[in-house]
Amino acid sequence: MKFTQLYLIGLCLFFSPALFSQTDTTKTEEINFDEFGDADASSTKAFCTQKVSYLSPTKLISVGYEAQLPFHWSKVDGQVVASTHVNSFRGLRLAFNTPIVSRSNFILNLGVSYWNTSVNLANPERSTLFGRLENGLRMTSFNATAFKPLNSTHFLIFQGQADLNGNYRSLDQISGKAVTYSGAAIFGWKKNDNFMWGIGLTRTYRAGQVLHIPALLYNRTFNQKWGIEALLPARLNIRRNFGPTSYLMAGFEIEGNAYYLSPKNTNEPDWFLRRGEMKPRITYERQLAGFIWLSAQVGWRYNWRFDVFSTQNPVDNQRPVFENNLGNPLYFNVGINLVSP
Repeated sequence: MKFTQLYLIGLCLFFSPALFSQTDTTKTEEINFDEFGDADASSTKAFCTQKVSYLSPTKLISVGYEAQLPFHWSKVDGQVVASTHVNSFRGLRLAFNTPIVSRSNFILNLGVSYWNTSVNLANPERSTLFGRLENGLRMTSFNATAFKPLNSTHFLIFQGQADLNGNYRSLDQISGKAVTYSGAAIFGWKKNDNFMWGIGLTRTYRAGQVLHIPALLYNRTFNQKWGIEALLPARLNIRRNFGPTSYLMAGFEIEGNAYYLSPKNTNEPDWFLRRGEMKPRITYERQLAGFIWLSAQVGWRYNWRFDVFSTQNPVDNQRPVFENNLGNPLYFNVGINLVSP
């Protein structure tokens, strides 16, 4: 239904009591306002929202593609034992998020995402590790986020995520060893429509191995042009709005996880690749039509961690099976997004 139609219906409903009350205009009664008390405050309790003015729109459906330009890779075990030229790391990125419960006093979102990294090596035969990565790397994520306002100022955010990370290419290759669990809990303050912030704790694999660290949420709009969107230490962006339909962001994000590298032969050991990447970047997004937006991103992929271990999580006095030195190339990401109103 068009906005104009909704507007006319709203006017009719608004004025209808006055129209129908004009059936008898011969009588008037004096109203004593002292007879009326205050409304029950509990029935009209106000709650803060999770929105900040001019914040980048929430993505409901995303279809993107990311590629890293060529770089050099050396596998080290006390000395350089193998190296190869990497033609590209590239792949599809899909995400779907939807609100399951949306009330003024509680919001629950569920989501699923899939990231594929195809690995194109010039000399995969030089190492067993290179061979295991010929199938590429994949991450399939299932997540839930709950926003619970306590009143007009304070709120809670809970987030949980389960990831399947590995070199699998089909469902029958998926192992329970590939599962990692992450989560966060934040207590926050909504100062006004332009500023909300919070502090909490997070369990994360973004740096390639499990970490339990403090988290800081900071979303602030200074004026119609400038703002900050941050969830530290995971990401930070300085936002420059060019109006309601386009904006530019400059900042960084840390990405990564622990990937299970299943062996090709049963007599080979299990390996876990702890992959972490720091990405300084610039992102431009603009509206194409309605709720469909274009996203274009370019940045530098800095190798934080890309080492292989015999376990998914660190243990005391553990040494890597392989240490890897990766070059740090430029990368780009383009995508089409369906955003929320």
